Amino acid sequence: MRLTVTVSMACFLLSNSVPAQLSAVPEPTQLEVWIEQPGSRIARSEEVGRIESIDAQAVIRAVVIENLQNNPSRVRGIQIDLRNENSTDRIYIDENNLVYLKHDLDGMNCSIASMRKESGAPNRVRGIARCRPSQTIPQAYCPSYYITPKSEGLSLSTFGGHRFKFPSKRPSTLADAVGRAMSEFGLDDKIPTRELIELPADELDEIVASAVHNFPMLASSSGIKAASYTDRDNKSSAWVVFWPYERIGDMAYSRSVYCDLLDIEGKEWNCNQGKPRSYLTIPDQESEIVITGELSREKAIALIEFVKLKLQEEPNYADMDNWKFSFIRPPDQSLDAFLILWTDASGAISFEIKDTPHNVGERFELVSTSRGKSDCRGS
Repeated sequence: MRLTVTVSMACFLLSNSVPAQLSAVPEPTQLEVWIEQPGSRIARSEEVGRIESIDAQAVIRAVVIENLQNNPSRVRGIQIDLRNENSTDRIYIDENNLVYLKHDLDGMNCSIASMRKESGAPNRVRGIARCRPSQTIPQAYCPSYYITPKSEGLSLSTFGGHRFKFPSKRPSTLADAVGRAMSEFGLDDKIPTRELIELPADELDEIVASAVHNFPMLASSSGIKAASYTDRDNKSSAWVVFWPYERIGDMAYSRSVYCDLLDIEGKEWNCNQGKPRSYLTIPDQESEIVITGELSREKAIALIEFVKLKLQEEPNYADMDNWKFSFIRPPDQSLDAFLILWTDASGAISFEIKDTPHNVGERFELVSTSRGKSDCRGS
């Protein structure tokens, strides 16, 4: 069997490398090209955010650059002025890249809790895939979140070799400023589809072959739905989600698979870890609910009905017609309760729910409820 698929690049990277260590030349953004051309000027500048810490300062502005010799004569985006004790720098980001930057920052913000639980290296950095040292064209700017024994916070590296650290500041601080710039320009704030890249056929075939060998049911899958890559301590691994291999009624069954790259030169992948993944369709919403783990349809429906009752106690429940259930995570080694997300395009309400002892008479117990700004469920 040969599966021909396209794999989507993940938004996250775990690496101790920083962009300043790269030797290749980054591709300039459109705004950087325009601002250097004769006749260019900033026709409009509006401050949309400011991030300050004891170590650095960043001022974010929505800008319109005009050059009457070009067609079109104007381009838009954001300008970020950076300063710390030792250096200053300026970054320009095109309007077409703002939604992707905001998406990356939202995802990075969602990953902080899992970063804190990781053991091993005391110093950890999570950035974005497009800043990987292996990328053909490196980024001129690279945001990341760092955790060390002494501090943690947002970091922004530039290709000029500068790094600006903002202890105790979260990626959402920059994401909010980017969102305000998008509002200034009237840009859509929907989370984008991950950009697609073509992997070499032999490497892709190796991942598929290893996964099917270890999980034979995947031979009935139409291919890979999404894949993310992690580089850490000179080791590469992949997290791969296959399209469903079976559909029964309103449930579709798939699997997420974890792979290790055993041979970097030969691209030999070993995909021998994984867990069930399913998609449930319910009558009152079009999109499916992602279930990451072993969970029966009956229990999933019971959890949803339980949450519906709790939602009706929300003061603004009647105004939430566009909200939907998006994600159920069963208990595992890092979570002793069910996690259920109820989301719309701008936010999420998460519910932690535990099973109750049968002699209590109630099936579930609500442990906690929290609100967030984005859906952290992944693919």
